[in-house]
Amino acid sequence: MAPTYSFPILGNHEIIACLGELDIPLTEQDLLKPHPDTLYRAYEEMVVLLCGESREAMYAPELDAADVLEFPELYEEAIGNLKFTRRLFDLMRRCGVPDFTLRDLTKPEYTRTRRNVSAVINFAKFREERVARYEATQGESVSLEQRYRAAQRRNAELKAQIAKIERAKDSDKESEEETKAAVAALRVKHADASRRAEAAMAKRAAASDELNALHAETAKSSAELAAAESLKTELEAKIVHVDPERTATLKLLTQKCAEAQKRLDEATAETRDVEARAAGMKDLARDIAKTTEYMEEVVLAHRKKKEASTKAKDAKKKLAAMEERQYEIEAKVETLKRQEANCAEKLNRLKSQGELKRHAAEASLKAAKEELEAVKARKEANTARSAEENNQLQLLRRQMREAQETHAAEVEALLKNFASLREQVSQYHAQLADAMDVPEKQRVPLAVVERDNNGEFTHTYNWTNYDTVHFGGIGKGRPSVAPGAAGAP
Repeated sequence: MAPTYSFPILGNHEIIACLGELDIPLTEQDLLKPHPDTLYRAYEEMVVLLCGESREAMYAPELDAADVLEFPELYEEAIGNLKFTRRLFDLMRRCGVPDFTLRDLTKPEYTRTRRNVSAVINFAKFREERVARYEATQGESVSLEQRYRAAQRRNAELKAQIAKIERAKDSDKESEEETKAAVAALRVKHADASRRAEAAMAKRAAASDELNALHAETAKSSAELAAAESLKTELEAKIVHVDPERTATLKLLTQKCAEAQKRLDEATAETRDVEARAAGMKDLARDIAKTTEYMEEVVLAHRKKKEASTKAKDAKKKLAAMEERQYEIEAKVETLKRQEANCAEKLNRLKSQGELKRHAAEASLKAAKEELEAVKARKEANTARSAEENNQLQLLRRQMREAQETHAAEVEALLKNFASLREQVSQYHAQLADAMDVPEKQRVPLAVVERDNNGEFTHTYNWTNYDTVHFGGIGKGRPSVAPGAAGAP
């Protein structure tokens, strides 16, 4: 049973045409009589084309071998050949030829070489059909990888921003807590200052009342002092005429005036002290008002800071969305550029393949034209030979007709002679029968000679006229002589 494969075994012309499209140097003579050198180069081109590894990379020297091998320069070509052989065996296994061996390289045969090359061509066609989908999938994979990397970078940036925001949030919390503590302290101070201000205002009102009373008392004392002074003056004017009692009274009044002056001085000092305390209370009230304004400004600034933080967070979110959109656009641009490059490369490859196919078609057309010319020439020669054969056939037919006519004339003449001879024989037989006294009933007439359907004279029967039992073998019978007829004619 012949082996079956998952690929068609191509003809020689189709193999050569496909290898020409792949720029693999192999002629039909090389395929019919494969040689190891030419086949090695062809397989090498197949490996370079389909395995994605250049010849320079495949035959590049291994620097690690210098530390392992004793004479690494002896193995430079061997290592490259080993790489090529492994790539070729892997390629054949993937093409559906698992029984590919080194004998196919060293001692190639036509049938196996044709099968191997057909498998590679089938794989190349399948690869050409799938390369567009592979490139699209590869582009999508690269795009997804770029997006993944961009997402990783964005994730790292967002993590850094989150850490930064958390640190800023912690610092904001600390500053907020400090601000709240400061505000609470200021509120306590403000309440204390308010209480002290209220107490000072109460003291100020009491001091004002006391001051008014002191002013009234001072005015009263001043009036009394003025009255005492006037009285003193009057008394001094009358001192010559005053008695000792009045002098004592005067001294008493003078002492009272001194005490009143002293109380007036004390009231004046206390009034000044109260005025100074009132001025301090006014300054404290101004400080409390300024502190209140500062607290309101702090609260307003804190509110503005919160609003600014919220706006900053919104702006960061918008910026992050814009950056993400920018990354996506850049990834799409990269993908489009890569697809454009792939399309350009594919277009160039299709152009080159189209040129190769055009050249192959032109060569095939030229060969077809030459074949057509040859066919036309053969047709003309066949037409001339056919005309000559027709002429010979017409001549032969004429000769056959002439021969048939001659034969028919000869047959007619022969039949006429036969009829004459038959008549003579009949008469002779009748004479013999008369001479031998044969009754009429026992006489057998001569056979009728007739033509059959093919015109042959075959109906000749009853060739004798007499009973061969009694009268001997006349005609076809055994020769015999009747009794008493010896010597008769």
